[in-house]
Amino acid sequence: MANWEDYLEFLNNGPYSIKILISDLVPKERIEFNQRIRVTKINYELYPFQQRILNKIKDDTFIVGLPTGLGKTYIAGAFLLRETINDSKRILFLTPSIPLGVQQTLFARKMLNVNSAYFISGNIPPEKRRILKVWNAGFIITTPQTFYNDFLLEYESEIKLAKSLDNTLEVLKNVLNFKFPFDIVVADECHGYIGDTSGYSILLAAKAHGSKILALSATPQLHSPIRLRELKKVFENIEVISVEDVEIRSFVPKRMINIVNVNAPKELILIYNKLMNIINQYKEKIKEEYGRDHIKKYCKDHSICISFIALKLLRIRIIENGASSVTNYSIWRLRELSEIHDIYKKILNSNHKFSSVSDILEMENYDKAIIFVESVMAAKQLGLMLQEKYGIENVAILVGKGEMDMEEQASTLIHFKERAKILITTSVGEEGLDIPTADLEIWLDPPSNPKKWIQRFGRVLRQTNKDKIAKIYTIITMGTHEKRKLIGVMKKVEKIYRFTHDVKDIKKLKGGQIRLTKYM
Repeated sequence: MANWEDYLEFLNNGPYSIKILISDLVPKERIEFNQRIRVTKINYELYPFQQRILNKIKDDTFIVGLPTGLGKTYIAGAFLLRETINDSKRILFLTPSIPLGVQQTLFARKMLNVNSAYFISGNIPPEKRRILKVWNAGFIITTPQTFYNDFLLEYESEIKLAKSLDNTLEVLKNVLNFKFPFDIVVADECHGYIGDTSGYSILLAAKAHGSKILALSATPQLHSPIRLRELKKVFENIEVISVEDVEIRSFVPKRMINIVNVNAPKELILIYNKLMNIINQYKEKIKEEYGRDHIKKYCKDHSICISFIALKLLRIRIIENGASSVTNYSIWRLRELSEIHDIYKKILNSNHKFSSVSDILEMENYDKAIIFVESVMAAKQLGLMLQEKYGIENVAILVGKGEMDMEEQASTLIHFKERAKILITTSVGEEGLDIPTADLEIWLDPPSNPKKWIQRFGRVLRQTNKDKIAKIYTIITMGTHEKRKLIGVMKKVEKIYRFTHDVKDIKKLKGGQIRLTKYM
């Protein structure tokens, strides 16, 4: 019987462990003097739409907003070739996480032929970073927090004040008593660099000192007025590219969403409805005590509000991720749930969606499959179940929230890239990680907002054989909120981002099983 500890042991000590890999990506000896690098060759060619975007990058600061899976990193690599081929430069590449940092370092070494590209993170203690003089390297990939701690932490109060002023850059130029140590900054997933973040502070400092900045983002996150206002303090040019661009569409496969309708056990629907009654009672109590407007706030100051939020989450998760995913929820101790909990005990070990996932995997022909799950518990349960069926080598599991450290997450991605056919992942895999190409995707639950929709969908938006279809299956529980939620988010995606797709509704047959083969 597979268990979670077995999989972590496999990741940490098996053939896909990243621990040894990371040790090969950091400087081994002290770097005495500032190094400069030239990218003289890249081991790939840009597609025409990527070249078109590259040609627009001419000013000092520029954002490329390109949906996930369409080669932002390849454009960045070609940009570095163009900027350094005749004049060596110092390059800083910011990534939001250790797994992505490792991947970008390998990309620089293998695809840009920069063997002296190094990954610097908190895994190297500050004292060791000082002894090795790691920041003297000419091409550094790092997390924003690591760079911030070594260069900007002592100016924290001055930076915070400067951000609140209209002349932010002018103030920073005067208060920062050092020259920014890199000529070019590439900032991946830059939509997260907003407000009081280390990444945004770095961009402002680089801009104040005249460094050239190229930022990369997925399109949806650039539409927020707040984000745009903040980013425009740094960037003169923001280029947002839609997947509906005619040229881009010719490079992505046809997109098909299959809505798989499933029944839930009658006990689960009973709990679902009773939870709604209790939630409404809590809503009325909050209105009486704190006013009608208070119910709209995400309040965690009052015990009744905390319970209200937890009840709503329980009701959503028990349907979307199945009964077994909420076993350890502390809200079950609430007095009002004692009767419901007695009913729940009859089905707590069941999950009404897992069999459909298994059916899809059996009946589809795919090279790589990604399964998105919101709940960590459901991801682990489903992953271990599929490992029992297909073997631990063939099923990778990616979760966050304290269940996996960043090194284990990176090892999981290597596992999926090198061997596993199936990846089960929570929202940690939606953004900030370079997940290898997949041609099949399954959503155990509907995405809760357009951002999640685009990020999930982007994992199969890769150039493939033109005869192939990028297929997504989303499993919906009949008689619940799930269908309305799915359609509602889909309409927002189509309206805001003009992101379209074909939809097929797979009905549940009288026999009690979904015969997917009928619809293939």
